[in-house]
Amino acid sequence: MKLKLEYLAGCGAFTACCFRTPFYGKEVSSLELMCGNGAAVREPQSLLLVCRGLIPDDGERLNEWLNERKAQEAAGLLVDLSGESEERISKLAEACRERELVFGTAETAGFTALINDYSHLIASRTDGAVKSYDRVLEDLQRRFYTSGTDSLLEGLSYWTGCQAALIVGQDTFVKPSVPVLNEAVFYPAYWKKEPRKSGLSHVSCYSSSFSDNMLLQAELFKNRLPFGVLCLLGDEDVFEPSDDILLNYASILCTGIDDYKRRSRRIEAAVEMICGGQMPDSSVMELFPESGYALVLCDQEAGEPAEGKKEYLSYLIHHYFPQKLCYSFSAEGSLRLFVSAEDVDHFARRLLAILDGAGKRCRVGVSRHYPASQAVTAFFEAESAAHIAGLLEYGERICYYHDLGIYRLLNYPENSWPINQMLGEMDELLNQMDEEKRDVLAMTIRTFVKCRFHYQKTADKLYTHVNTIRYRIKLIEDLWDVDLSSDEGRLLFSVLAKLLPLWRKSGCYSGTMPREGE
Repeated sequence: MKLKLEYLAGCGAFTACCFRTPFYGKEVSSLELMCGNGAAVREPQSLLLVCRGLIPDDGERLNEWLNERKAQEAAGLLVDLSGESEERISKLAEACRERELVFGTAETAGFTALINDYSHLIASRTDGAVKSYDRVLEDLQRRFYTSGTDSLLEGLSYWTGCQAALIVGQDTFVKPSVPVLNEAVFYPAYWKKEPRKSGLSHVSCYSSSFSDNMLLQAELFKNRLPFGVLCLLGDEDVFEPSDDILLNYASILCTGIDDYKRRSRRIEAAVEMICGGQMPDSSVMELFPESGYALVLCDQEAGEPAEGKKEYLSYLIHHYFPQKLCYSFSAEGSLRLFVSAEDVDHFARRLLAILDGAGKRCRVGVSRHYPASQAVTAFFEAESAAHIAGLLEYGERICYYHDLGIYRLLNYPENSWPINQMLGEMDELLNQMDEEKRDVLAMTIRTFVKCRFHYQKTADKLYTHVNTIRYRIKLIEDLWDVDLSSDEGRLLFSVLAKLLPLWRKSGCYSGTMPREGE
């Protein structure tokens, strides 16, 4: 790790050194002790600790000695010139200044302290600031216990120069928040563990052909069980040994946040209970916004989501919608949210656009606005809107429950409302007929209603003789014991005919509905 000299000069034992030249913006890669004649510089940008009597006195030999150090790319010199005249020290400083070598004085007795302090220093890869390891670890601890996970991640990012991410349950925290994390981060199958020496068993380095970044990851454990991950994202070969130490220490601090996992599970269980028609207790409902809209998003394309997909979608939701909302994924993969939003249409359209970009194309059902205490009703409305929109091949991808009109009567076959019972009875009676007759009668009643119970218009529409239509309608009236010349009978069949496409698609109707005109 390279340390900026201007910061190094203000740390620990280095404060006792007297620097007599500018720092020239140089970074130090190591300290090298010179206690013999003419030792070669082993590493470029080293700061040489030169014992007494090793620097030549006369001008020509001194110039050769300094030129050799310059050619070896030394960053500068810290020389023990105890007892030397100020004139000699000034001449040495001037000679170093001409070669842009940093020059300072220190006593040989202090070299051990300098080397010891240097081995315990770490530099921020954000601005180059230098501190000892114990001071940096104290800083991370202070951040976590006084300001929480966001501050901890900010500190981790500051010292490592990498993007830091904490993933626990449905919660993902990232600092800095931009750029947006690559989707590959959430798919374990995309990553290959790299052979890398580290004394920390829980810290591993990964690479992926799906990402330009490398991943340095520490698993989080509670009672020996993993509950999340803390990771750094950086370019190839960017990680330093110090990153392993800082990441490991931060992961130990994070063992106290498994309540995020519990919170996620409580929300998931609460939404599952609500969608099953029961309200959770008030302590759980405190996790929800006071009021809002229920949204249910269903995949328009069937298929099993890959491992990591839910975690990635959760991250996107938290990244783009940091306001208070609650969500969970059903066992079937639908996304269910309860969100407080002033403009729910804007929220829904933005959410769909984000999910589109993640390869998840959905339709969404939206409830009316309710207090959280009526979440059961809200989620019933949202699920009904999403379900019916799918059956109707609804033109819009956003379906509002309040826009369903007559279709709000149907949630077939999930409940036993009278209208659904009638559809079930219709199904039972029609299934007693052969397939051709069943399909023809179904098509006739739909067209008869659409033509406002006008026999001749129905016959024209179906390219059938009007007497045939009269015969079919009489058959339907006898079959269901209804008079289609009465207002009551016409109202009933107006509703049933309107709901017929949903009834057919729900899977209870076994026939093949002919198109009008066939």
